[in-house]
Parts: sequence; C-alpha cells; structure tokens
Amino acid sequence: MEQEKTAELLKRLKMLLGITDESKDELLSFLIDDVVNLILGYCRICFLPRPLESLVPVIAADMYRAKGYGGESAPEIVKSISEGQRSVSFDSKTPDGDFLTNYYDRLKPFVNRRGKVPSDVGKICKCV
Repeated sequence: MEQEKTAELLKRLKMLLGITDESKDELLSFLIDDVVNLILGYCRICFLPRPLESLVPVIAADMYRAKGYGGESAPEIVKSISEGQRSVSFDSKTPDGDFLTNYYDRLKPFVNRRGKVPSDVGKICKCV
C-alpha cells in the first residue's frame, strides 16, 4: 500500500482511538496492514477498493480495543457475576471472534466469488 494512503489511514485510526501523540504509530501501522490483508484475503482480491478504505480504520480500532494491543496485559472480560455477597470474576483471555463478522454486509459486494487457490493469486491478479 502507498505510504500516502497508509498515512491517511493512520490519521483516521488515531482519530477514532483518541490518540494525539505518535508513540503508538508503529503498532497502529501494523494493525492497518493486518486489516488490509484480512480484507484482501476474505474478499479474494488483490487491491483494496476505494469504498473499503474507510472501513480499515474502523476494523483496526475494534481490534485495538478488543485485543488490548499496546497494553502489557490482555483486557479482562467479565466471566461471571453473583448477586449474593456480590462476587464478580474476570477472565483475561482475549476474544477469539472473527472481526469481519460485523462487517460482512459491507464486504459482500467486493467478494470475488471465483474460488482461487493461493498458487493462482499471483498469476491471475498480478499482485505478487
């Protein structure tokens, strides 16, 4: 992806997360690249369509929050709550959900329906 485009996506992601400094730029850039690759793989396409560019920072922000990136420990998830004597227990496992499930409707028009095996991608898409 172009550096100019990545810089714009980084700026939008930082806006969504409320980050004003540059201390986490490397981590956020990694998340942007990961989300782009996730979308390209899911849709079986070689290049990110312009209408999906605005979706990249949104998914990256969800991943950043849910997985606790940038923190030293995983976020705690409420495991159980008891009313008598008020007991709350937490689990520190990271959620193992597919982050694209919330975005299937938006990705659906861009999914390449032709089944391709990984060895065909470079030949057909010329993206390698």
